[in-house]
Amino acid sequence: MTSAAASVYRRIFDSRDDAELRQLARIKRFLEMWAGDAELRDRLEATFQANESLDGIRAAYGIEIDPAQLQPVYRECLAHLRGTPGLADYPLAVIWDRYLNQMMAYRNAMRGVGESNGTRPRFDAWRKRQMARCESELGLSAAAIVHPVVAFELSDGCSVGCWFCGISADKFKGHWPYEPNQELWRAILKETVAFFGPAAATGFCYWATDPSDNPDYPNFIEDFYDATGVLPQTTTAIPLRDVELTRRIMALNKKHRTTINRFSVLNKKILNRIHETFTADELMGIELVLQNRDATVQKSISGRARQRVDAKGKELTEDHTTIACVTGFLVKLPLGLIQLVTPCRSTAETPNGYHIMSERRFHDAASFAAALRELEQCMIIEAGTDGIMALRRDLVLERVDETFTIRDKRVTHTVAADFAPRLADILEAGNYTFEQAYDILLREGADVFELAETLEWMFTTGLLNEDPKHPGIRGAKAAASVVPLEFMPA
Repeated sequence: MTSAAASVYRRIFDSRDDAELRQLARIKRFLEMWAGDAELRDRLEATFQANESLDGIRAAYGIEIDPAQLQPVYRECLAHLRGTPGLADYPLAVIWDRYLNQMMAYRNAMRGVGESNGTRPRFDAWRKRQMARCESELGLSAAAIVHPVVAFELSDGCSVGCWFCGISADKFKGHWPYEPNQELWRAILKETVAFFGPAAATGFCYWATDPSDNPDYPNFIEDFYDATGVLPQTTTAIPLRDVELTRRIMALNKKHRTTINRFSVLNKKILNRIHETFTADELMGIELVLQNRDATVQKSISGRARQRVDAKGKELTEDHTTIACVTGFLVKLPLGLIQLVTPCRSTAETPNGYHIMSERRFHDAASFAAALRELEQCMIIEAGTDGIMALRRDLVLERVDETFTIRDKRVTHTVAADFAPRLADILEAGNYTFEQAYDILLREGADVFELAETLEWMFTTGLLNEDPKHPGIRGAKAAASVVPLEFMPA
């Protein structure tokens, strides 16, 4: 078993000969240097403005390609040149553009793999609505979220302690060792595949953890590959702490070519050391996520980064407000805990940028499988009569004559039915059940079919509140919490 997304990713390498792959690797390395080093960006721009030779900069930084041929990429005019004869004047930009298009196709394929294709129709309906809600709630940043269906934590906490950690990882308490848990791990993977089918291949083995904190990590992901046909993505912020372990992970990634891996780069010194330790060719399958101060990449204002911004009294105006990506199950193996989660906009109440809809305990494969089924029943797939008809708290409702609009991060929706003013009253009140709302609106003359169609549209689009901390389609009460068990190393 393998996934369509893995095949799309593999074609990135199979569609190129060795010479083009080497050239692409050097383009990638230069762009990493450019994105992570403000001094280099300034020197390049000054040189272009003065119409001077780039030879001195190339020699000083060890740049192996001609940066002039990549100007459309890093001077932000690639989009304007796409599809025009002018792009041919920049052959390296053409090569990079093709790579970007293939990576976009891979990302889009990943979203599709997360559908169970009829294996779990309840889950598919729930996930589809959460994806629609994220498109509405998160704006442009939603496009980067592919909504994997499961994530496994192989440690308890994280040893890195990044100040900007978007999900506020706890301090490292220990890892889940492979040898005493091998049988259980393989059984859990078997149950995951039985539950999801091919969609299980979207899973990965970290969350508020760093994979490199578990010295047995390569063993775990090899088992994942055996179960799903896909080697899961690895993201680590400490690739240099144990280079031998990192190389083992990289070797598996190169062998199977099913997904791109990532290094989070915390400062420019680490960026330079990564480039010194690994050749451009070795890093061809590794995306460097540049988190250093000089980087052009915007950090997510969530988790600890949000706390720091709040502490400085700054307003949170940035659009990138979550790094959470899973719409499905978060499995904390050291704690025997499984949570039903989905991304959301980071707020004071949900600073880590994801909702925990419900959670269950497990201690073996049978209780794990039972927990999956129980949590599936917690997924709301239709608006029950006892659900509360309330809008998401981030939405803006505005009355316009006898209609009203609902404005989200991307678009403005208009409701122009005859019952619009009364429906606006009910939504603004935020405390009527669906049964009560239907009764009121039908008694006041609403057309039953038009009303049902309008409310179904609001439900499936994710406009109605589902935050478990507030009354909404899940009812008036918040989901019950589960107190975590203490970490058990074996």
